[in-house]
Amino acid sequence: MAGQRLDLRMSQQLVMTPQLRMAIKLLQMNSLDLHSFVEQEMLENPFLSTEEHTSDSNNEDDPISRDFEKDDISQDLSSDTGLDVGWDSLYDVGNSSDRSGSSHSFDHTSDDAWEANATNDETLKDHLTNQLGLTTSNPVVRFLGQYLIDAIDDTGYINLDFSAASKQLGVDVGKLYEILTLVQTFDPIGVGARSLSECLSLQLKAQGNLTPIAMMVLANLDVLARRDMGKLAKLAGCSSDEVQQVCDRIVQLTPKPGLKFGNDISTNVTPDIIVTRDNDGKWKAELNADAMPKILLNNAFDIKGKNKEDNSYINDKMGRAQWLLKSLEQRAKTIYKTGNAILEFQAGFFDYGVEHLQPLTLKTVADHIEVHESTVSRVTSGKYMQTPMGVFELKYFFSSAIGTTGGKVEVASESVKAMLKRLVKDEPSTRPYSDEKLVALLKKEGIDVARRTVAKYREAIGIPPSSQRRVRM
Repeated sequence: MAGQRLDLRMSQQLVMTPQLRMAIKLLQMNSLDLHSFVEQEMLENPFLSTEEHTSDSNNEDDPISRDFEKDDISQDLSSDTGLDVGWDSLYDVGNSSDRSGSSHSFDHTSDDAWEANATNDETLKDHLTNQLGLTTSNPVVRFLGQYLIDAIDDTGYINLDFSAASKQLGVDVGKLYEILTLVQTFDPIGVGARSLSECLSLQLKAQGNLTPIAMMVLANLDVLARRDMGKLAKLAGCSSDEVQQVCDRIVQLTPKPGLKFGNDISTNVTPDIIVTRDNDGKWKAELNADAMPKILLNNAFDIKGKNKEDNSYINDKMGRAQWLLKSLEQRAKTIYKTGNAILEFQAGFFDYGVEHLQPLTLKTVADHIEVHESTVSRVTSGKYMQTPMGVFELKYFFSSAIGTTGGKVEVASESVKAMLKRLVKDEPSTRPYSDEKLVALLKKEGIDVARRTVAKYREAIGIPPSSQRRVRM
């Protein structure tokens, strides 16, 4: 019989503290959520203040006005947390209890409190992310699922070039479609659709009413829009009454299932970055002080507890206040560097307009500012840049590339959409350009794309087919 043995083993473990979770959460908050969260923290923490009652050690300049370009965003957190992990090492915090071999030191009570305070009305993305967390604990599925959810707009539709995304993420495109199928099972039914037809078909399928006749009608929505029941009946090979029954079901469906949730953006957006020209005529990007909470560490008064529990509470609040200030400063630095990187890569956009928008990926910016790609993903979501051309979400400047001819190697998809708008705006009203004609006109400008690509982009920007644009005299 084997005897008992005492062995020593070394292993690496990631201890996810509430403070690190808070830092990650703050990075992806928009300015409205951030201000709400900070206001709640100030009510609960006596060491946070908006007044100038701070010690000399904390009377430094506001982090917003510092020269972030000289600071290191990838600062090691181990000196403050005891963790061998950097700011940019995580994408999805998720539920770490599912991961074997991990050690957890979560204070669930305090963690739940700050996370609840950071929540306003539930948005569509919040709703989908919660369902994703309940559906799977697989980190790969969670990562890809969150990536697809981030590409879903407020109406519930997904706008994503799956081929480009698969290359960017280094996964098979079939895996992305597999995850999309999973997301399309989430509530509200119809979410994650790539077209109106797919959105309606998902809803009919959930009802058990996706019959061959219904599929035929959904494939000919333009005929349905004209209420041509005779033609639909002929295409479906059934009676007009049967088609009418299917159409009655379809008109009861929800064409934009995401609209019942709160929007990710408010009516009045506060930009995080402001782009202007300096005295030399060069573009510069600066942080908007109005978007950054103004709080200070208030340790001018000496607080001593009566017992060990009181002192523990005081130390906890002081540590939390210090970590919050550090996290806010780190967040501001990351936004600042990301904004300036966008300004550098998209110089043509600022000089000449949207048609000169260049293809840009998250990885390109992440490598440029030396952070993890997931950090750029977080910091561009819900953050806005004010430019002389208008206010744009930072994600707007990231666009997939399209192969071209005529001297240009590649062009951004948003640039092609802008060209289509210009061409359609200038077309003869009595003889609007067909998709084939638009392909030919784009090719003359060095943009060689397929007709189906033109049709997809035309629909995405709300331009109807040429038959509906024609003005009959």
